Amino acid sequence: MLADAIAAERFRLLRDRSAVFWGFCFAPLVGFMLNIGGDLFLRFVIKKPIPGLTIGLIDQVLKALSNGASTFAALFLMIGAAAVLAGDYRWETWRLLTPRNTRQNLLLAKLIVVGEAVFWSLSLTAVLSALAALIGAGINGKSLTVSMLDRNLFDVIGVLAITWLEAMTLAALAACVGVLSRSTMGVVIACLGFRFVQTILAGSLRLMEQNEAPSWKLLALPVFDADLLRAALLDPAQLGAASGSAGAALAVLLAWLAALTAGAVWLFQRQDLTKE
Repeated sequence: MLADAIAAERFRLLRDRSAVFWGFCFAPLVGFMLNIGGDLFLRFVIKKPIPGLTIGLIDQVLKALSNGASTFAALFLMIGAAAVLAGDYRWETWRLLTPRNTRQNLLLAKLIVVGEAVFWSLSLTAVLSALAALIGAGINGKSLTVSMLDRNLFDVIGVLAITWLEAMTLAALAACVGVLSRSTMGVVIACLGFRFVQTILAGSLRLMEQNEAPSWKLLALPVFDADLLRAALLDPAQLGAASGSAGAALAVLLAWLAALTAGAVWLFQRQDLTKE
């Protein structure tokens, strides 16, 4: 039953080309065009390329993936998530779907399809960042290497997984907000605001807790947890007093995802859909 619901939601999303493009393709494409535009500006306007500069392909991919759930990227990811998770309220189609499957399966299927779309969006980000590095090297005569910092594909997979998990905490929040507000706009605004507030709080608390082990206040923020996990994977030496908190950070991220998903399902199972 869940597999049928997932297949149906995947089909519906693929038919909604505007949601696929604006939600899951636009941000990676903007990043690609900005990189190429910067190289062209340096080559033809500034006309002073930096001599002897070397670009690491994997390093560029890791940088792009680390920003894959930034506030800018989250805005467009949540536009796509809102289309999937709250679109049936807008078009008043829930009453056509609920007789075909359980409410739990219907909502979980939507969240799983959003997770698939986020994964492919991050994968597109990785591919386009590598392509931009190749093109930029050709434009400005830069030399290329696989990695200047001894990174490998396992690092790419790890950062992709961490950023995906960070983005999915927002997607699970989107599911909760979608059920409560019955509004696609409400989902986008609430999730974007949540991401922005986290960024401000994490920055402020980091300044207050320099050279100290992170407090529970910091560890409660998914943004900080994701940054900590990426740092633990790529450069554990720079963590200092926070080196022993990576496990707690992963647990908190998983707890956010599980709690928000369970909350969304619980709310949806008790929601009155006779009037949407």
